[in-house]
Amino acid sequence: MARKISLFVTVVFVALAARAAAPVADIAAPPPGNQYVVQKPAVAASPSTDTYYLLQSLREELRVLRGMVEEQGNSIRLLKQRQVDDYLDLDRRLGALTSVGITTQGNSAEGQRKSPGGSLNSGAGNLPPVVTAPIGVDDAEKTAYETAYTALKSGQVTNAKQAFTEYLNEYPKGRYAANGYYWLGEIYMLDNQLKEAGEAFVIVVEQYPAHRKMLDASFKLGKVYHLQGQNEKSKALLNKVAASKGSAGKLAADYLKANF
Repeated sequence: MARKISLFVTVVFVALAARAAAPVADIAAPPPGNQYVVQKPAVAASPSTDTYYLLQSLREELRVLRGMVEEQGNSIRLLKQRQVDDYLDLDRRLGALTSVGITTQGNSAEGQRKSPGGSLNSGAGNLPPVVTAPIGVDDAEKTAYETAYTALKSGQVTNAKQAFTEYLNEYPKGRYAANGYYWLGEIYMLDNQLKEAGEAFVIVVEQYPAHRKMLDASFKLGKVYHLQGQNEKSKALLNKVAASKGSAGKLAADYLKANF
């Protein structure tokens, strides 16, 4: 009986030893079947595939950037057009008020020359009535200025620039010269010709200090200085304009608050 038990224990021991040694043999031997595929190194991504996805990403980003640029360009064009429209409307209304004042003065002078009975009072019996020349400027000068102004008002900026330049060359000291230099400066700003714009506004500010466009020209000249990087000159001029009353003063104050 003891011999049978010993034989059984020996068999069990041998079986266990053989089973425990099996993993060592498996590790040393090449893995069978599909296990070899699992142990293969990872295959690197194809360079052509990476390049394709990179190009696709760049194209998408370029498309987005182009859309942003187009949107900003449209906004800038609308702001420029609105600016021109606002100033044209202001100039039109001021011009209308000036015309009304001239007409009223003319009617008053005409009434003073008439007697209560309606006849002209010559003041010396049979002397002929005094004929007063109409208030205004030479018809050719007025026509030249109105041609340029009409072109600008209708949005023909290039034609307006040429017409204002021709007017100022012909009438550098004309009745509408200050207006001509001012509007020419506005057109230069629209075309981003800051140097030329500044030169036009300087003429209005320095040569026509009593003109109604002087403060507007000073405000625009301050903007030109700021856009050119001359911040000290810009701030000093804009502060001076902001201290005045009217639309130019408010615009200057708002510009200072936004940029300085």
